[in-house]
Amino acid sequence: MRAAGLLALFLLALYLGGMLWLYLFQRRILFHPTRETRPQKGFFLRLPGGKVWVEVRHSGREKALLYFPGNSEHWWDDPDTIAAHLPDLTLYFLHYPGYGASEGAPSQETIYQAALALYDHIASRHSLVDVVGRSLGSGVALHLAANRPIHRLVLITPYDSIAALGQRRYPLFPVRWLSKDPFEAIREAPDVYAPTLILLAEHDSIIPPKHSRRLIRALRGAKVFVETLPGTTHGDIVDSPRFWPLLRDFLSDTPEKS
Repeated sequence: MRAAGLLALFLLALYLGGMLWLYLFQRRILFHPTRETRPQKGFFLRLPGGKVWVEVRHSGREKALLYFPGNSEHWWDDPDTIAAHLPDLTLYFLHYPGYGASEGAPSQETIYQAALALYDHIASRHSLVDVVGRSLGSGVALHLAANRPIHRLVLITPYDSIAALGQRRYPLFPVRWLSKDPFEAIREAPDVYAPTLILLAEHDSIIPPKHSRRLIRALRGAKVFVETLPGTTHGDIVDSPRFWPLLRDFLSDTPEKS
């Protein structure tokens, strides 16, 4: 009995230690800040937590696009890749707090704050504002669409909730309860009314399709178009020959066609 009791105490201590580790290091697990990037063409936005950098391409166009990337995405370092495919839009690439050339630290609060501040800073300069978010950035884009008037929304490999994905990854622990940055996109989805294009990877092991489908069902107020790109994974969806034509066609439609 004594040995059984000691084993139980050891297992409990191990479990509680695992919970503590998850709580303390969850932001290191979730956020993967890219290396410091030298600003090229753009501007700094001053926020309470420090300056954030916004890289800009095709300044002066009538219409704008705000792009919110995923973790460690190569477009942080090479925004000209996407700019070459969308020459008719002024493109704004936000460096999340703590990423690239931005100051501060990443969190749900600071990233949402920066996204809203960017929209408020540039909206009056353009007749229309489109918003695109990929992976982690899909929740940021959706938050913006739920809180500001936008023209069109594109979500690439989106999720219902980062907390739900974390719970799937660590099923033995109460991740939803521990999460500091749940990114509950599914809760804000009913407040989105802009036409929305969802691009899914056929073989996405990072954000399983069921999590994207839950979000799609929650987009009750928007006209939603869903495309699954065959043969693609979470990381190489942009390499599909259908990716850029789908994106360009959706964004090129005028409000009258919405």
